[in-house]
Amino acid sequence: MKTTTMKNIVPIAVLFVLVVFTSCKKELELAPHQIYYDNFYQTEEDALSAVNAVYDVLGSVSQYCSSLWLVQDISSDDCNARPTLNDPNLHQFTTYDIQPSNNYLAGIWQGSYLGISRANVVLEKVPGIEMDSAIRVRIQGEARFLRALFYFNMVRLFGEVPLDTVPVSASLGDDEIYLTKSPVNAVYAQIIKDLILAADMLPAKYTSPNDKGRATKGAAWGLLSKVYLTTEDWTNAYLTADKVKVLNQYSLFPDYISNFKEINKNGKESVFEVQFYKKATAENSQMVIAGLPSIQGLFSAGTETMLPTQDLINSFETGDHRKDVTFFDHYWNYVFEPHIWKYWDQDAYKPSATTQSGADFMVMRYSEILLIYAEALNEANAGPTVEAYDAINQIRKRARNSVADVLPDLAGLSQSDFRQAVLNERRHEFVSEGQRWYDLVRTRSLIENVKRAKGETSNPTAVNYVFPIPQRELDNNRNLKQNEGY
Repeated sequence: MKTTTMKNIVPIAVLFVLVVFTSCKKELELAPHQIYYDNFYQTEEDALSAVNAVYDVLGSVSQYCSSLWLVQDISSDDCNARPTLNDPNLHQFTTYDIQPSNNYLAGIWQGSYLGISRANVVLEKVPGIEMDSAIRVRIQGEARFLRALFYFNMVRLFGEVPLDTVPVSASLGDDEIYLTKSPVNAVYAQIIKDLILAADMLPAKYTSPNDKGRATKGAAWGLLSKVYLTTEDWTNAYLTADKVKVLNQYSLFPDYISNFKEINKNGKESVFEVQFYKKATAENSQMVIAGLPSIQGLFSAGTETMLPTQDLINSFETGDHRKDVTFFDHYWNYVFEPHIWKYWDQDAYKPSATTQSGADFMVMRYSEILLIYAEALNEANAGPTVEAYDAINQIRKRARNSVADVLPDLAGLSQSDFRQAVLNERRHEFVSEGQRWYDLVRTRSLIENVKRAKGETSNPTAVNYVFPIPQRELDNNRNLKQNEGY
Protein backbone atom coordinates (compact mmCIF):
# COMPACT_ATOMS: atom_id res chain seq x y z
CA MET A 1 0.00 0.00 0.00
CA LYS A 2 1.43 3.36 -0.99
CA THR A 3 1.21 6.44 1.20
CA THR A 4 2.26 9.86 0.00
CA THR A 5 3.58 12.04 2.82
CA MET A 6 1.83 15.35 3.46
CA LYS A 7 5.22 17.02 3.14
CA ASN A 8 5.19 16.11 -0.54
CA ILE A 9 1.96 17.89 -1.41
CA VAL A 10 1.98 18.93 -5.06
CA PRO A 11 2.80 22.67 -5.30
CA ILE A 12 -0.04 24.94 -6.34
CA ALA A 13 0.72 25.21 -10.04
CA VAL A 14 2.21 21.78 -10.67
CA LEU A 15 -0.98 19.77 -11.06
CA PHE A 16 -2.31 22.01 -13.81
CA VAL A 17 1.10 22.13 -15.47
CA LEU A 18 1.18 18.33 -15.59
CA VAL A 19 -2.32 18.25 -16.99
CA VAL A 20 -1.84 20.90 -19.66
CA PHE A 21 1.60 19.84 -20.82
CA THR A 22 0.66 16.17 -21.06
CA SER A 23 -2.19 17.07 -23.36
CA CYS A 24 -0.55 19.81 -25.39
CA LYS A 25 2.12 17.46 -26.64
CA LYS A 26 -0.66 15.57 -28.36
CA GLU A 27 -3.00 18.39 -29.31
CA LEU A 28 -1.21 21.58 -30.23
CA GLU A 29 -4.36 23.21 -31.56
CA LEU A 30 -6.12 23.42 -28.19
CA ALA A 31 -7.57 26.74 -27.13
CA PRO A 32 -5.84 28.15 -24.03
CA HIS A 33 -8.82 27.27 -21.79
CA GLN A 34 -9.10 23.64 -22.94
CA ILE A 35 -7.68 21.43 -20.19
CA TYR A 36 -7.39 17.66 -20.53
CA TYR A 37 -6.49 15.66 -17.45
CA ASP A 38 -7.69 12.11 -18.18
CA ASN A 39 -4.20 10.74 -18.72
CA PHE A 40 -3.02 11.83 -15.28
CA TYR A 41 -5.52 10.01 -13.03
CA GLN A 42 -4.47 6.39 -13.45
CA THR A 43 -2.88 5.16 -10.21
CA GLU A 44 -3.18 5.33 -6.46
CA GLU A 45 -0.18 7.65 -6.41
CA ASP A 46 -1.97 9.95 -8.85
CA ALA A 47 -5.02 10.01 -6.57
CA LEU A 48 -2.93 10.85 -3.52
CA SER A 49 -1.08 13.59 -5.39
CA ALA A 50 -4.38 15.05 -6.54
CA VAL A 51 -5.89 15.31 -3.06
CA ASN A 52 -2.59 16.58 -1.67
CA ALA A 53 -2.82 19.38 -4.22
CA VAL A 54 -6.13 20.43 -2.66
CA TYR A 55 -4.52 20.59 0.79
CA ASP A 56 -1.70 22.62 -0.71
CA VAL A 57 -4.04 25.50 -1.50
CA LEU A 58 -4.87 25.86 2.21
CA GLY A 59 -1.28 26.89 2.90
CA SER A 60 -1.10 29.51 0.16
CA VAL A 61 -0.75 33.23 0.84
CA SER A 62 -4.34 33.81 -0.24
CA GLN A 63 -5.59 31.35 2.37
CA TYR A 64 -4.30 30.32 5.82
CA CYS A 65 -0.71 31.41 5.28
CA SER A 66 -1.84 35.02 5.43
CA SER A 67 -4.89 36.61 3.85
CA LEU A 68 -7.78 34.73 5.45
CA TRP A 69 -6.90 35.44 9.05
CA LEU A 70 -5.45 38.92 8.39
CA VAL A 71 -8.70 40.07 6.78
CA GLN A 72 -10.85 38.63 9.55
CA ASP A 73 -8.79 39.77 12.52
CA ILE A 74 -8.31 43.31 11.23
CA SER A 75 -11.99 43.63 10.32
CA SER A 76 -12.98 42.68 13.86
CA ASP A 77 -12.67 44.53 17.16
CA ASP A 78 -9.51 42.55 17.96
CA CYS A 79 -6.86 44.07 15.70
CA ASN A 80 -5.86 46.97 13.46
CA ALA A 81 -3.43 47.08 10.60
CA ARG A 82 -0.32 48.80 11.97
CA PRO A 83 -0.82 52.55 11.32
CA THR A 84 2.60 52.92 9.69
CA LEU A 85 2.15 49.85 7.49
CA ASN A 86 2.43 50.74 3.81
CA ASP A 87 -0.45 48.59 2.64
CA PRO A 88 -3.59 50.58 1.71
CA ASN A 89 -5.49 47.41 0.86
CA LEU A 90 -5.05 46.05 4.38
CA HIS A 91 -5.97 49.37 6.02
CA GLN A 92 -9.35 49.19 4.30
CA PHE A 93 -10.34 46.46 6.76
CA THR A 94 -9.50 48.68 9.73
CA THR A 95 -11.44 51.68 8.46
CA TYR A 96 -14.18 49.71 6.66
CA ASP A 97 -13.60 51.58 3.44
CA ILE A 98 -13.47 48.21 1.68
CA GLN A 99 -13.29 48.41 -2.10
CA PRO A 100 -14.13 45.75 -4.75
CA SER A 101 -10.59 46.25 -6.06
CA ASN A 102 -9.08 45.04 -2.77
CA ASN A 103 -6.32 42.58 -3.64
CA TYR A 104 -6.73 40.50 -0.47
CA LEU A 105 -10.33 39.70 -1.34
CA ALA A 106 -9.36 38.97 -4.94
CA GLY A 107 -6.73 36.50 -3.75
CA ILE A 108 -9.07 34.79 -1.31
CA TRP A 109 -11.71 34.37 -4.02
CA GLN A 110 -9.27 32.96 -6.57
CA GLY A 111 -7.49 30.73 -4.07
CA SER A 112 -10.75 29.33 -2.72
CA TYR A 113 -12.04 28.44 -6.17
CA LEU A 114 -8.69 26.92 -7.06
CA GLY A 115 -9.10 24.60 -4.08
CA ILE A 116 -12.73 23.91 -4.98
CA SER A 117 -11.86 23.12 -8.60
CA ARG A 118 -9.13 20.71 -7.51
CA ALA A 119 -11.52 18.98 -5.11
CA ASN A 120 -14.08 18.68 -7.92
CA VAL A 121 -11.54 16.93 -10.12
CA VAL A 122 -10.63 14.50 -7.33
CA LEU A 123 -14.28 13.62 -6.78
CA GLU A 124 -14.83 12.96 -10.48
CA LYS A 125 -11.64 11.07 -11.30
CA VAL A 126 -10.65 9.10 -8.18
CA PRO A 127 -13.73 6.81 -8.05
CA GLY A 128 -12.69 5.28 -11.39
CA ILE A 129 -9.09 4.51 -10.43
CA GLU A 130 -8.14 0.90 -9.70
CA MET A 131 -6.52 1.16 -6.27
CA ASP A 132 -6.93 0.18 -2.64
CA SER A 133 -10.66 0.64 -2.02
CA ALA A 134 -10.27 1.99 1.52
CA ILE A 135 -7.82 4.67 0.38
CA ARG A 136 -10.07 5.53 -2.58
CA VAL A 137 -13.01 6.13 -0.23
CA ARG A 138 -10.85 8.10 2.20
CA ILE A 139 -9.50 10.38 -0.51
CA GLN A 140 -13.04 11.21 -1.59
CA GLY A 141 -13.88 12.03 2.02
CA GLU A 142 -10.87 14.33 2.24
CA ALA A 143 -11.89 16.12 -0.96
CA ARG A 144 -15.44 16.60 0.30
CA PHE A 145 -14.19 17.96 3.62
CA LEU A 146 -11.83 20.40 1.91
CA ARG A 147 -14.43 21.56 -0.61
CA ALA A 148 -16.83 22.18 2.28
CA LEU A 149 -14.20 24.21 4.13
CA PHE A 150 -13.50 26.40 1.10
CA TYR A 151 -17.22 27.01 0.52
CA PHE A 152 -17.86 27.65 4.21
CA ASN A 153 -15.27 30.42 4.19
CA MET A 154 -16.62 31.86 0.94
CA VAL A 155 -20.29 31.96 1.94
CA ARG A 156 -19.44 33.61 5.25
CA LEU A 157 -17.19 36.19 3.61
CA PHE A 158 -19.21 37.02 0.50
CA GLY A 159 -22.74 35.69 1.01
CA GLU A 160 -24.17 34.37 -2.25
CA VAL A 161 -21.39 32.85 -4.37
CA PRO A 162 -21.26 30.59 -7.44
CA LEU A 163 -21.75 26.96 -6.47
CA ASP A 164 -19.79 24.62 -8.71
CA THR A 165 -19.38 20.93 -7.86
CA VAL A 166 -18.11 19.44 -11.13
CA PRO A 167 -14.83 19.94 -13.02
CA VAL A 168 -14.73 22.13 -16.09
CA SER A 169 -15.15 20.27 -19.35
CA ALA A 170 -12.66 20.25 -22.21
CA SER A 171 -14.90 22.53 -24.24
CA LEU A 172 -15.47 24.94 -21.32
CA GLY A 173 -18.80 26.33 -22.41
CA ASP A 174 -20.35 29.65 -21.45
CA ASP A 175 -22.42 28.02 -18.71
CA GLU A 176 -19.16 27.01 -17.02
CA ILE A 177 -17.41 30.34 -17.54
CA TYR A 178 -20.27 32.65 -16.58
CA LEU A 179 -21.59 31.11 -13.39
CA THR A 180 -24.28 32.92 -11.44
CA LYS A 181 -24.41 33.30 -7.67
CA SER A 182 -26.31 30.64 -5.73
CA PRO A 183 -28.55 31.41 -2.74
CA VAL A 184 -26.84 31.20 0.64
CA ASN A 185 -29.13 28.33 1.67
CA ALA A 186 -28.09 26.32 -1.37
CA VAL A 187 -24.40 26.80 -0.58
CA TYR A 188 -24.94 25.71 3.02
CA ALA A 189 -26.95 22.69 1.86
CA GLN A 190 -23.98 21.56 -0.27
CA ILE A 191 -21.54 22.16 2.60
CA ILE A 192 -23.67 20.07 4.95
CA LYS A 193 -24.05 17.30 2.38
CA ASP A 194 -20.29 17.17 1.79
CA LEU A 195 -19.47 17.07 5.50
CA ILE A 196 -22.01 14.34 6.30
CA LEU A 197 -20.58 12.19 3.51
CA ALA A 198 -17.01 13.06 4.51
CA ALA A 199 -17.61 11.96 8.10
CA ASP A 200 -18.75 8.54 6.82
CA MET A 201 -15.71 8.20 4.57
CA LEU A 202 -12.93 9.41 6.87
CA PRO A 203 -11.11 7.52 9.62
CA ALA A 204 -11.18 8.61 13.25
CA LYS A 205 -7.37 8.74 13.16
CA TYR A 206 -4.37 7.85 11.00
CA THR A 207 -1.75 5.33 11.96
CA SER A 208 1.05 6.58 9.71
CA PRO A 209 2.97 9.70 10.80
CA ASN A 210 3.12 10.65 7.11
CA ASP A 211 -0.64 11.25 7.19
CA LYS A 212 -0.66 13.76 10.02
CA GLY A 213 -2.72 16.78 9.10
CA ARG A 214 -5.22 14.97 6.91
CA ALA A 215 -8.92 15.42 7.56
CA THR A 216 -10.52 12.96 9.96
CA LYS A 217 -14.02 11.96 10.99
CA GLY A 218 -13.70 14.32 13.96
CA ALA A 219 -12.67 17.20 11.67
CA ALA A 220 -15.72 16.62 9.47
CA TRP A 221 -18.09 16.45 12.43
CA GLY A 222 -16.38 19.42 14.07
CA LEU A 223 -16.72 21.62 11.00
CA LEU A 224 -20.29 20.42 10.52
CA SER A 225 -21.16 21.42 14.09
CA LYS A 226 -19.78 24.89 13.33
CA VAL A 227 -21.86 25.09 10.15
CA TYR A 228 -24.97 24.21 12.14
CA LEU A 229 -24.04 26.82 14.75
CA THR A 230 -23.61 29.45 12.04
CA THR A 231 -26.99 28.62 10.51
CA GLU A 232 -28.60 28.56 13.98
CA ASP A 233 -29.56 24.91 13.79
CA TRP A 234 -28.90 24.62 17.51
CA THR A 235 -29.97 21.03 18.08
CA ASN A 236 -27.86 19.62 15.27
CA ALA A 237 -24.98 21.84 16.38
CA TYR A 238 -24.74 20.40 19.88
CA LEU A 239 -25.57 16.84 18.78
CA THR A 240 -22.81 16.93 16.16
CA ALA A 241 -20.30 18.53 18.55
CA ASP A 242 -21.14 15.74 20.98
CA LYS A 243 -20.17 13.19 18.31
CA VAL A 244 -16.70 14.72 18.33
CA LYS A 245 -16.56 14.51 22.11
CA VAL A 246 -17.54 10.85 22.29
CA LEU A 247 -14.91 9.88 19.72
CA ASN A 248 -12.43 10.24 22.59
CA GLN A 249 -9.74 11.34 20.16
CA TYR A 250 -9.29 14.85 21.56
CA SER A 251 -8.69 16.58 24.88
CA LEU A 252 -7.42 19.91 26.17
CA PHE A 253 -3.75 20.46 26.87
CA PRO A 254 -3.32 21.30 30.57
CA ASP A 255 -1.53 24.53 29.59
CA TYR A 256 -2.95 26.81 26.88
CA ILE A 257 0.53 27.61 25.56
CA SER A 258 1.07 23.95 24.60
CA ASN A 259 -1.15 24.47 21.55
CA PHE A 260 1.54 26.67 19.99
CA LYS A 261 4.60 24.52 20.59
CA GLU A 262 6.36 22.93 17.62
CA ILE A 263 6.55 19.61 19.44
CA ASN A 264 2.74 19.51 19.72
CA LYS A 265 1.85 20.02 16.06
CA ASN A 266 -1.23 17.91 15.27
CA GLY A 267 -1.48 17.16 18.98
CA LYS A 268 -4.32 15.94 21.13
CA GLU A 269 -6.24 19.24 21.00
CA SER A 270 -5.97 19.60 17.22
CA VAL A 271 -9.16 18.82 15.32
CA PHE A 272 -7.84 20.25 12.05
CA GLU A 273 -4.86 22.45 11.29
CA VAL A 274 -3.16 23.64 8.12
CA GLN A 275 0.37 22.30 7.80
CA PHE A 276 3.46 24.48 7.53
CA TYR A 277 7.10 23.33 7.60
CA LYS A 278 10.20 25.07 8.90
CA LYS A 279 12.61 23.23 6.60
CA ALA A 280 11.09 24.61 3.39
CA THR A 281 11.10 28.39 2.93
CA ALA A 282 8.07 28.30 0.63
CA GLU A 283 6.13 26.43 3.33
CA ASN A 284 7.00 28.61 6.33
CA SER A 285 4.22 30.11 8.40
CA GLN A 286 3.57 33.86 8.50
CA MET A 287 1.51 33.96 11.71
CA VAL A 288 4.60 34.37 13.86
CA ILE A 289 6.27 37.29 12.08
CA ALA A 290 2.95 39.10 11.50
CA GLY A 291 2.60 39.56 15.24
CA LEU A 292 6.20 40.30 16.21
CA PRO A 293 7.73 43.80 16.30
CA SER A 294 10.33 44.80 13.77
CA ILE A 295 13.54 45.39 15.74
CA GLN A 296 16.78 45.24 13.79
CA GLY A 297 19.21 42.78 15.29
CA LEU A 298 16.55 41.16 17.47
CA PHE A 299 13.26 40.60 15.62
CA SER A 300 14.68 41.34 12.20
CA ALA A 301 11.99 39.20 10.58
CA GLY A 302 9.10 40.77 12.48
CA THR A 303 6.57 42.54 10.25
CA GLU A 304 4.10 43.65 12.99
CA THR A 305 1.44 43.58 10.27
CA MET A 306 -1.38 43.88 12.77
CA LEU A 307 -1.61 45.11 16.33
CA PRO A 308 -4.15 44.18 19.00
CA THR A 309 -6.69 46.80 20.01
CA GLN A 310 -6.64 48.09 23.56
CA ASP A 311 -10.25 46.97 23.75
CA LEU A 312 -9.17 43.36 23.24
CA ILE A 313 -6.40 43.59 25.81
CA ASN A 314 -8.68 45.21 28.38
CA SER A 315 -11.38 42.59 27.86
CA PHE A 316 -9.44 39.81 29.59
CA GLU A 317 -10.37 38.98 33.17
CA THR A 318 -7.75 39.44 35.85
CA GLY A 319 -5.56 36.37 36.10
CA ASP A 320 -6.40 34.95 32.66
CA HIS A 321 -3.27 32.99 31.72
CA ARG A 322 -4.13 33.32 28.03
CA LYS A 323 -3.43 37.05 28.15
CA ASP A 324 0.24 36.56 29.00
CA VAL A 325 0.57 33.77 26.45
CA THR A 326 -0.99 35.91 23.73
CA PHE A 327 0.55 39.38 24.15
CA PHE A 328 3.88 40.96 25.03
CA ASP A 329 5.09 44.56 25.21
CA HIS A 330 8.76 44.12 26.15
CA TYR A 331 11.63 41.76 25.46
CA TRP A 332 15.10 42.04 26.95
CA ASN A 333 15.80 45.80 27.10
CA TYR A 334 13.24 46.68 24.44
CA VAL A 335 9.83 48.13 25.31
CA PHE A 336 7.09 48.55 22.67
CA GLU A 337 3.34 48.68 22.29
CA PRO A 338 1.55 45.34 22.76
CA HIS A 339 2.09 42.74 20.04
CA ILE A 340 0.82 39.20 19.51
CA TRP A 341 3.41 36.53 20.18
CA LYS A 342 1.46 33.38 21.00
CA TYR A 343 2.51 31.60 17.78
CA TRP A 344 6.20 32.09 18.50
CA ASP A 345 7.60 28.92 20.06
CA GLN A 346 10.56 30.30 21.97
CA ASP A 347 11.85 26.79 22.64
CA ALA A 348 12.19 26.12 18.91
CA TYR A 349 13.16 29.46 17.38
CA LYS A 350 15.50 32.23 18.38
CA PRO A 351 14.16 35.74 17.66
CA SER A 352 16.30 36.00 14.53
CA ALA A 353 14.94 32.67 13.18
CA THR A 354 11.22 33.34 13.56
CA THR A 355 10.78 33.80 9.81
CA GLN A 356 11.54 30.07 9.45
CA SER A 357 8.63 29.04 11.65
CA GLY A 358 6.67 25.92 10.82
CA ALA A 359 3.80 26.86 13.14
CA ASP A 360 0.59 25.33 11.85
CA PHE A 361 -2.62 27.33 11.55
CA MET A 362 -5.34 26.03 13.87
CA VAL A 363 -8.56 25.86 11.89
CA MET A 364 -10.27 24.05 14.75
CA ARG A 365 -9.19 23.02 18.23
CA TYR A 366 -11.06 20.85 20.73
CA SER A 367 -11.68 23.92 22.87
CA GLU A 368 -13.91 25.20 20.07
CA ILE A 369 -15.89 21.97 20.05
CA LEU A 370 -16.61 22.51 23.75
CA LEU A 371 -17.68 26.11 23.17
CA ILE A 372 -19.89 25.18 20.20
CA TYR A 373 -21.50 22.52 22.40
CA ALA A 374 -22.07 25.01 25.23
CA GLU A 375 -23.46 27.76 23.00
CA ALA A 376 -25.79 25.48 21.07
CA LEU A 377 -27.15 23.87 24.24
CA ASN A 378 -27.89 27.29 25.69
CA GLU A 379 -29.81 28.34 22.59
CA ALA A 380 -31.65 25.05 22.10
CA ASN A 381 -32.82 24.92 25.73
CA ALA A 382 -33.59 28.64 26.25
CA GLY A 383 -30.87 28.75 28.86
CA PRO A 384 -27.66 27.00 29.95
CA THR A 385 -27.81 23.36 31.01
CA VAL A 386 -25.49 21.52 33.38
CA GLU A 387 -23.64 20.15 30.34
CA ALA A 388 -23.25 23.63 28.86
CA TYR A 389 -21.73 24.94 32.07
CA ASP A 390 -19.38 21.97 32.27
CA ALA A 391 -18.13 22.58 28.72
CA ILE A 392 -17.37 26.27 29.11
CA ASN A 393 -15.94 25.83 32.60
CA GLN A 394 -13.39 23.34 31.29
CA ILE A 395 -12.02 26.18 29.16
CA ARG A 396 -12.02 28.60 32.09
CA LYS A 397 -10.36 26.09 34.39
CA ARG A 398 -7.43 25.80 32.01
CA ALA A 399 -7.22 29.58 31.65
CA ARG A 400 -6.67 29.84 35.44
CA ASN A 401 -3.39 27.94 35.04
CA SER A 402 -3.79 26.41 38.51
CA VAL A 403 -4.19 29.80 40.21
CA ALA A 404 -7.04 29.86 42.70
CA ASP A 405 -9.63 32.65 42.91
CA VAL A 406 -9.37 33.76 39.26
CA LEU A 407 -11.78 33.05 36.40
CA PRO A 408 -14.36 31.39 38.65
CA ASP A 409 -16.69 28.79 37.20
CA LEU A 410 -19.79 30.27 35.61
CA ALA A 411 -23.13 29.58 37.25
CA GLY A 412 -26.63 31.03 37.54
CA LEU A 413 -26.61 32.93 34.23
CA SER A 414 -29.59 33.83 32.09
CA GLN A 415 -29.70 32.69 28.47
CA SER A 416 -28.51 36.10 27.21
CA ASP A 417 -25.74 36.35 29.82
CA PHE A 418 -24.50 32.87 29.00
CA ARG A 419 -24.60 33.71 25.28
CA GLN A 420 -22.36 36.71 25.94
CA ALA A 421 -20.09 34.66 28.19
CA VAL A 422 -19.48 32.15 25.39
CA LEU A 423 -18.75 34.95 22.92
CA ASN A 424 -16.27 36.46 25.39
CA GLU A 425 -14.63 33.09 25.98
CA ARG A 426 -14.26 32.53 22.23
CA ARG A 427 -12.67 35.95 21.89
CA HIS A 428 -9.99 35.21 24.47
CA GLU A 429 -9.40 31.61 23.43
CA PHE A 430 -8.94 32.29 19.71
CA VAL A 431 -7.04 35.58 19.38
CA SER A 432 -5.43 35.75 15.93
CA GLU A 433 -6.99 32.44 14.88
CA GLY A 434 -9.32 34.00 12.31
CA GLN A 435 -12.50 33.53 14.34
CA ARG A 436 -13.66 36.86 15.75
CA TRP A 437 -15.10 38.54 12.62
CA TYR A 438 -17.15 35.45 11.84
CA ASP A 439 -18.47 35.46 15.42
CA LEU A 440 -19.46 39.12 15.25
CA VAL A 441 -21.21 38.60 11.92
CA ARG A 442 -23.18 35.52 12.92
CA THR A 443 -24.28 37.13 16.20
CA ARG A 444 -25.21 40.36 14.37
CA SER A 445 -22.99 42.37 16.71
CA LEU A 446 -20.32 43.55 14.28
CA ILE A 447 -21.14 47.26 14.12
CA GLU A 448 -21.44 47.94 17.84
CA ASN A 449 -18.33 45.98 18.79
CA VAL A 450 -16.05 47.37 16.08
CA LYS A 451 -17.14 50.95 16.74
CA ARG A 452 -16.60 50.50 20.47
CA ALA A 453 -13.09 49.15 19.93
CA LYS A 454 -11.94 51.47 17.14
CA GLY A 455 -13.99 54.62 17.53
CA GLU A 456 -13.99 57.13 14.71
CA THR A 457 -11.22 55.34 12.81
CA SER A 458 -13.69 52.68 11.68
CA ASN A 459 -17.16 52.98 10.21
CA PRO A 460 -18.78 49.58 9.60
CA THR A 461 -22.40 49.59 8.43
CA ALA A 462 -25.01 46.94 7.69
CA VAL A 463 -23.48 46.57 4.22
CA ASN A 464 -20.33 45.13 5.75
CA TYR A 465 -21.84 41.89 6.99
CA VAL A 466 -20.44 40.56 3.72
CA PHE A 467 -17.46 41.74 1.70
CA PRO A 468 -17.64 43.00 -1.90
CA ILE A 469 -17.30 40.61 -4.80
CA PRO A 470 -13.80 41.24 -6.28
CA GLN A 471 -13.97 43.60 -9.23
CA ARG A 472 -11.87 41.41 -11.50
CA GLU A 473 -14.38 38.59 -11.02
CA LEU A 474 -17.17 40.93 -12.08
CA ASP A 475 -15.11 42.03 -15.07
CA ASN A 476 -14.55 38.43 -16.15
CA ASN A 477 -18.02 37.07 -15.44
CA ARG A 478 -20.94 38.96 -16.94
CA ASN A 479 -23.42 36.97 -14.82
CA LEU A 480 -21.94 37.96 -11.45
CA LYS A 481 -23.66 40.77 -9.56
CA GLN A 482 -22.01 42.94 -6.93
CA ASN A 483 -23.18 42.64 -3.33
CA GLU A 484 -25.60 45.35 -2.30
CA GLY A 485 -24.04 48.59 -1.15
CA TYR A 486 -20.63 48.22 -2.84
